[in-house]
Amino acid sequence: MKAKYLVIFIFSAILVLTVYLMLKVENKIREEKIIVIDSTKIKLKLLPESDDKILLNSVKKASIDFKIDGDYFEVLKTRKGKNKKWIPIFLKGVNLGVALPGKFPSEFPTEFQLYMDWLVKIGEMNSNVVRTYTILPPVFYEALADYNLKFSDKPLYLLQGVWATVPKNHDYLNEDYTYDFKSEIKDAIDVIHGNAVLKKKPGKASGVYVSDVSKYTIAYLLGREWEPKGVEITNQSNLIRSFNGEFISVPEGTPMEIWLAKMMNFALKYETLQYRNQHPVSFVNWLPLDPMYHNSEFIENEKVREYDNDLEVVDFRHFNYTSLTKTGIYAAYHAYPYYPDYIYLDKKYSQNTNDNYLPYLEDLKDKCPEMPLIIAEYGVPSSRGISHFSPFGFHQGGHNEKEQAKINKILTEDIYRANCGGAIIFEWIDEWFKFNWLVMDFEQPQHRRKYWHNMENPEQNFGILAMENRTKTIDGKTDDWENSDKKIQADADPSYFYLKYRLPDFDFSRNNLYIAIDTYDKSKGDHKLPFINKNSGKGIEFLVQLVGVDSAEILVDDKYSVFTDIYNDYIPVYASKENSNGKFTEQKLLANRERESLTGEKFPRILYNRSKLAFGNISENSNADWFFNSETKILELRLPWHLLNVSDPSSLQVLDDIAGTPEIETSTTEGFHIFSFITDKNNNIISTIPENKKAFYYVWKGWNEPKYETRLKEQYFVLKNLFSELHPKRKTKKKKVQNGFKIAKWYQNKPAAVSITFDDGSYGQYEYAFPILQKYKLKADFGIVGEWTAEEPKITAEKGSFGIKRMGWKQIRELHNAGNEISSHGSKHEKIDPAKSYTEIVSELRKYKNLIQENIGDSVFTIHYPYSFTRQKIFDAVREAGFLFGRIGDSGSPNTSADNLLKLGSKIILNNNDPNPKQFYEWIEDARGNWLVLMYHHIFPKNSKAMKLFEYHNVYNRYSVTPENFEKQVRLLRNSDYWIATTSEVGKYLTEKENVKLKYNFTNDSCLLILESALDQNIYDQPLTIEFTTNWKVVKITHSAKDGIYNARNGKIYFPAFINKKIILEKEQ
Repeated sequence: MKAKYLVIFIFSAILVLTVYLMLKVENKIREEKIIVIDSTKIKLKLLPESDDKILLNSVKKASIDFKIDGDYFEVLKTRKGKNKKWIPIFLKGVNLGVALPGKFPSEFPTEFQLYMDWLVKIGEMNSNVVRTYTILPPVFYEALADYNLKFSDKPLYLLQGVWATVPKNHDYLNEDYTYDFKSEIKDAIDVIHGNAVLKKKPGKASGVYVSDVSKYTIAYLLGREWEPKGVEITNQSNLIRSFNGEFISVPEGTPMEIWLAKMMNFALKYETLQYRNQHPVSFVNWLPLDPMYHNSEFIENEKVREYDNDLEVVDFRHFNYTSLTKTGIYAAYHAYPYYPDYIYLDKKYSQNTNDNYLPYLEDLKDKCPEMPLIIAEYGVPSSRGISHFSPFGFHQGGHNEKEQAKINKILTEDIYRANCGGAIIFEWIDEWFKFNWLVMDFEQPQHRRKYWHNMENPEQNFGILAMENRTKTIDGKTDDWENSDKKIQADADPSYFYLKYRLPDFDFSRNNLYIAIDTYDKSKGDHKLPFINKNSGKGIEFLVQLVGVDSAEILVDDKYSVFTDIYNDYIPVYASKENSNGKFTEQKLLANRERESLTGEKFPRILYNRSKLAFGNISENSNADWFFNSETKILELRLPWHLLNVSDPSSLQVLDDIAGTPEIETSTTEGFHIFSFITDKNNNIISTIPENKKAFYYVWKGWNEPKYETRLKEQYFVLKNLFSELHPKRKTKKKKVQNGFKIAKWYQNKPAAVSITFDDGSYGQYEYAFPILQKYKLKADFGIVGEWTAEEPKITAEKGSFGIKRMGWKQIRELHNAGNEISSHGSKHEKIDPAKSYTEIVSELRKYKNLIQENIGDSVFTIHYPYSFTRQKIFDAVREAGFLFGRIGDSGSPNTSADNLLKLGSKIILNNNDPNPKQFYEWIEDARGNWLVLMYHHIFPKNSKAMKLFEYHNVYNRYSVTPENFEKQVRLLRNSDYWIATTSEVGKYLTEKENVKLKYNFTNDSCLLILESALDQNIYDQPLTIEFTTNWKVVKITHSAKDGIYNARNGKIYFPAFINKKIILEKEQ
C-alpha cells in the first residue's frame, strides 16, 4: 500500500514539474511578444465623437446665459411676471488669489467657510464678478453656488481662469503642450458644470466636483501673461498664418494668435458638444503685447534684464467669431499705470495733465472695437517699498493704504470713462509668496519667502484684505508691550523688527537719538561710529538716525550696501566686511533705469531711497515707521526686515554673500546687538541705553507656520462706494448703412507706405541689416550691381575709394527666398550713358536684368538708377527693358500717386547723424498718407575698418550707418504702423488700384464681387485691401486672398483680394 502512495507521489511531482517548466517556457515566449506602453503618454480623445450634423444640432440646442453686445457683457435675467430679458452689465470685482501666509498658490485652502466669508465680503463690496486664475478645490464652487442661492438678488459671477504653464521650448504650438493645455480647458469646463473627478497632481486642485455653477460663470479666461520671448519664439518657429475653426476664425494672424484661436475654438466646441451650453471665451493679454507701438520703448543696452516690451503683438482685432458662436468674444488685459515705461513716457499719454492711464486706455479701447475690453488686472500696492516710479505718482509701491485707495479709485474711474466693459482689481488678499524683480535676489532662501511678509516687496501688498501678523501698533502707547516700564524693548513678527524706548527727558528740540545695530558676527561691520572717536568692539551694520519728525533715516555701513547698477558694472558682494571708516550711507536701489527714446529723448534713471523713515501714527499712515509721543515720552520704531538685510526672518537668515559664487549666500544670525545714544544737537553724547554702555541684545524665535490676522484695507470701502455707481452707459443707436465696397488707399488700410531700399550689394546689408529686418518681420529692396556680383562674396571698389566686401549670389538668393525684393542697380555702378544708342541702352539693361533673374529664379521689376542719373531717353529704355518701377535719389517729398512709378523719389541716409533721430521721425510723419522711399547703402559696425577710414578722412557723405542706428530707424518705421513693403509691392498696389473696377451684385444674403482689370494678373499679383461697409455682423468670405469668417467692426470689414477673382461674401449673422 505504501508503494502505491509512493508511486502516486512521484507521478504527481513529475506532473507538477512538467507544468512548471511548460509555464516557464510560455512566459518566456510571452515576454518576447509583450510591448511595454507608458500609460502616462497615452492621449485620450478630448472631444466627444461628432460630425457636422451632430455639431450643428448641439449648437442649436445650446443654452446661453451670458453674451456679448458691443462694449458690454449681457446677462439673461427673468423678471417677475415678465419674459427673459438681456441686461447689459459692467463687470466690477476682484482677482481671487488664494495663497494664504505660509503657502504657495498651489497649496489651496480647503475650508468652505473661508471661501464663503470671502465671497460675502466681495459681494458686500458691490462687486458682481470674481476672477480665479485656475481651478480651485471643490469647496470653492460649493461656496459660490451656496452664495448665489442665498443672495440671488445680488449674484456674484465667476470669471473662470485656465492656467497655462510655460512650454519647455517656449513654442506654444508644441503638440504635447497643446494637448496638455486643452486637457486643462476641458477640466475647467467639466468643473464649472459640476461633472469632474480630478486626480491629485502636483500644483493642481483635485477632488470630486458636483456643484454646477455654469449659470453663475460669466466667461472663461485662458492663460497667463504670455512672456514676449515665448511669443517671439512661437512666431519664429511656425509658418501657420490662418485658422478657420467652427467657432473662431483668424483669416490672417501670427502663429501665436493662431494657437490662441485654436484654444478658444476648442473651449467653445467642447462645451457645446458635451453640455449643450456656451460661455464667452477669451485669453489674457497685457501691455507688452498690445497692438500699439511706442517710440519710448527700446532695449538700448544689452545688459538690460527684461523683455523687449514692444517687439511682439497679439491683436484682438484678428479674432472673429462664427455664426456657431452664440456668445461672442471679448478682450482682456492686465494693465498697470507704471509699467512698461511707455505708458507714461510716450507723449500721447504723458501730455495729459495728471493722469497717463486714461489716454492709454482710450488708445487701447480704440484697438478693441465692437467688443468689451475687460481690464482683468490693475491697481497699485500699499507696500512701503517702491520698485518702479511714475511721474504721475502711480508708483509700483510706496503708498500707504489711504493713498492706495485714492489711486485705485482714480484708475477704476479711468477704466469706466474709457468705455471699457469691466474693471477687476488686483487682488483680494496680500500673498506673501510673490516675488518682485527689484528685491527678489535679497529674499533668501527663496523657497521660504512665503513664511514672511516683505513690506519692501510691492507684489506682496496689493491686497484688499490685509494678511498680517503685526504684534505692535505704532502709536506711542505701551498697551501692546509686556513689562513696558523698561527703557528699551524689542519684538519681531513676519513683517517688522520693533524697538520701543521710554525716554522721560527726551525732546527733539534739544536731542537726537542714534541706534547702532550689529546684526551678525561682531567682527564684521563698521567699528567706528561717525559721532564717536573711539572704535567699538562690535562691528555695526546699520545706524538709525532720529533727528526730528522730518529728519529720520536708517543708514547702512557702506561695505554692506546692496545698491546694484548692472548698467555700470557695479555688483557688490552682499556681505558685511570688517572696517573702521565710519561711513554709513543711504540705502538706495535702482528702480528706473536710464532710457533713451528712438527719437533721441533721454530719461534719467531714478533711485529709490528707502532709508527715509516716515513719522506718524499708524492709524493715520499705515506705512509709518516710527512715532514719538511727546506726552508719554514713548518712542516706537519698526523696521522692515529688508532694511536690515535680513533675507528670511523666519529662519533668522541675513545676507552674507560669498564672492565668486553664482548664488547669494546667507548666514544665521545669533541675534541683534543694539547700542542707543542720546545726544544733543551737536551730537555730543548725553546718555546711552542701556546705561552701562553694553549692547541691548535681542533674538527672536523662527517659525515655519506664520500666524496671521485679516483686516479690510481702506480701498475696500472706497471701491465699495464707487462700484455702486458704475453701470453700463447707454448705447448709441447705430445708423444703418448701405452695403458697399471701395479699395483702401494702402494695403491693410494703413495710413501710409514705406519702402526700404539698399544700393551697391555690400555684405553688411546681409550680415547686419537682414537679421534686423527679420527681427521686425519686414522686407526690403536690394539693388545689385551686375559686375560686382559673383557666386561667393568678393571685395570690389569704386574708383577712388577703398574695397568693400559684396554679397554673392548665395546671399542674394537667401534674401530673395525670405521675401525681399532683388532689384537692378546697373551693370558697373556707372551712370547710364545717354550718349549711347537707345537700342544699346535697352540691351544692356535687359542683360543685367536677365542675369539677376537667372540667379534668383524670379522676375525683376525695379531698377535703382546708378547715381540717380536719368533722362527721358533712359526712362523710355527702362520701360522697354521690362522694368515697372525706378528709384532715384533725394526728391524732397514723399511719392503721392502712381503717376510716375519709374521716377520714384527717395530720402537718402547720408551717415549715422544725417538724418538724426528727430529728423528721421519727421520724415516719417511728413509721409503720412503718402509713400516714403528710403535709400540706404552700407551697414558698418562703429569700430569697423570702413568707419575708421571715414573718420580719418573726415568724410561726411559716408552713405553708411551702424547696425545699432539702422535698427532704431527700422523700429521707428515699424512703430509708424505704415505699410512697410518692397518697391514692387507698393508700386503694384498703386497700379492695380488705378486700373480696377469693382463690380458687385447682392442677392438676398450673399454678394458676388469682382475686381475687374485688364492688367496681367501673373505680374500684378499684389492683393488689394477691400473695405466692405455693411450692416452684416458675421460674414463668410471665399475666393479672396485670405478666406475665412470676418466680423464687422464699426460697420466695416477689411479683407485682401486679387484682381480678376470672383469673391463670394455670405451673411452668416
